[in-house]
Amino acid sequence: MLSILKKFFGTKSNRDLKEILPLVDKIHEAYEKIAPLSNDELRALTQQFRERINTYIGEEDQQILSLRERIDNEPEMDVHEREKLYQMIDSLKKSVIEKTEQILLEILPEAFSVMKETARRFKENEWVEVTATERDRDLATVRENIVIEGDKARYRNSWMAGGTL
Repeated sequence: MLSILKKFFGTKSNRDLKEILPLVDKIHEAYEKIAPLSNDELRALTQQFRERINTYIGEEDQQILSLRERIDNEPEMDVHEREKLYQMIDSLKKSVIEKTEQILLEILPEAFSVMKETARRFKENEWVEVTATERDRDLATVRENIVIEGDKARYRNSWMAGGTL
């Protein structure tokens, strides 16, 4: 009886694979476009992801900031009015979470491909070189695996993770 049900409905693992295979195909398509990019172009994609997310949720974030500012600037506000504003903020936060999930699912194939390609480059190269940014310069002061040479930042593929030997 159980084998008949498995043939008819499939196993849990088969159903899971069927659900995820379209996403895997999208990741492979995105990876083909991302693999030939330079290290700096990979970094730029990451920044583009951030900008897309911020643009997508920007309106709600602005509304939240506006409501919080109104609450802070009106200390004599009626308690009931203040409570309504906090409820609006909570509702907007839920909307931001939902919209963030939507946009993250939208960029997932590209983002995963960027991570996969970055990991491959670190695995195959002792050093990964990029154009130095202010963040690189700040990180280089506290991390031994980042070296700044002129306008380039070099990231070593290994570092001390647990203290001294």
